[in-house]
Formats: sequence, structure tokens, C-alpha cells
Amino acid sequence: MTTRSPFPGAELNRLTDRQTARIRLYCVPPSGTGSAFFLPWVAAFSELFDLVAVDLPGRGTRSGEPSITDIGWAATGIAEAIAADLRHRPPADGFYAVFGHSFGALLAFEATHRLRAESGTEPDLLALSAVPPPNRDGLDDHIARNLGAGISVITEIMGWEEPTDEALTRTVYTPFLADAVALLQHTRRAWPPLRARLSVFGGLDDPMVDPESLHEWSAGTTADTRVHRFPGGHHYLRTQVAEVVDRLTGDLLAAYRSPAPDR
Repeated sequence: MTTRSPFPGAELNRLTDRQTARIRLYCVPPSGTGSAFFLPWVAAFSELFDLVAVDLPGRGTRSGEPSITDIGWAATGIAEAIAADLRHRPPADGFYAVFGHSFGALLAFEATHRLRAESGTEPDLLALSAVPPPNRDGLDDHIARNLGAGISVITEIMGWEEPTDEALTRTVYTPFLADAVALLQHTRRAWPPLRARLSVFGGLDDPMVDPESLHEWSAGTTADTRVHRFPGGHHYLRTQVAEVVDRLTGDLLAAYRSPAPDR
């Protein structure tokens, strides 16, 4: 008997609907944000790519719903939504990829393993941004060390300017605090290596993720791993959309043109 989730489920928002697309990219946004986080990517990707973003309850257009405070439930919901989408709207040539940034990268990683375990599928490429490798201190450690310092540290972690309006403060910080709870009670698992190629992204001055450790993600797959580092901190991606999309495009096309032998 399947256990019913106590939370509303993940939803997918089709940012594009390109008939000529050959590659589908599922995008998982960082803490406190919704699918709108990836809107700047629409113009940056060519017509070869179809972009589908995840919307979780409690954020963005779903801010009126209760936030998920359990990473396992969130990752399972994302995996189920992607699996259903793959069944109902199979991508051209069967090629798809998953990208996540920060907290979204952790969700993307765990959702990918659940796709493999529960649905017998995994992406041709998994792209992870601003998240430590599993053998290193995680985002939960940074939260645990700094959450007690208050709003100023939360603002720094999120890469936002501190809101001055009380209602806006509640809208902005409630989903982040829910994600903080999810991180603090999360138990990391030793997952078997994936077959998917990995692309790993990070900021050279990220206080939460040692950029020199990113290559250690290669232990998480039996396929190739590419690492890309950019100037900036934890939210380097916000100001370098074109540069990140360019590198990600190259990795996606390489994987598309030369599928991994054991895929």
C-alpha cells in the first residue's frame, strides 16, 4: 500500500513548448523560489531545448500552500512528476536531463535516484550547481552553524536584499525556513553510482561549497563528469546566466551526440 504524502505534490511548469526540441531539461529551483527562477534561461537556450521547471508548494505561484519540510517527500514528488511527464509526453529521441541549483541541486540528485529506483529510468545527464559532494559537509551543516545569527545571515545565504515590508518578509522567508527545517532533519544516504553523465557547477568564492571539492562528484557516476567553476559566491548563477547556459549547452549536446555506452 502506497503511503499518502502529507504534503501537496510537486508540479511541472512548461517554460517552453518547442516542437523542434531534441533535448528536454527539467530544472529544480533553489530554496524559496519557484519555476520563475529559470525564466531568464528561456531566451538563452536555443530551439533544440525544451525547458520544464519544478514548482513546489509554498513558493512562487504556490505561496498559499503549505511548504514541504521533508526532502524525501519533495524528491519523491519531483521524481513522480517527471516520470509521469516522460510517460505522457515522451521527449524526442528519449533524451532528457535534470538540473538543480543549491537546495534544488540536492533535490535533483535525490529525485534522480528515486527515478532510477522507482521508475527504472534516469536522465542522460544530471547537472548540479552549488551543492557539496555527498562525502563533504552539506548545506545542512552551513545552516546549522549560521541560522541562529538571524535574518541577516539568511539574507546572505539566499542572495537577496532584506525585505522591508512585513508581508513580503513572510512570503520570502517562510519557504526558506521550511527548507532549512528539511535540511536540518535530513539523513543522507549512501546511493549507488548513477549511469548518467554529471555536470557540476560552482562559484569560486562560494562560502558554502568548496570549489576545489566539486570534482569529487565523479564518484557518484560510472559515466563522465565535467566540472565548471565561475567567479562569484553561492548564487553566482543569478548574474551569469549566459555563461552557465553556454557550458551546460555544450555538456548536453555532447551527451546527446555520444550516449554513454551503458545507458
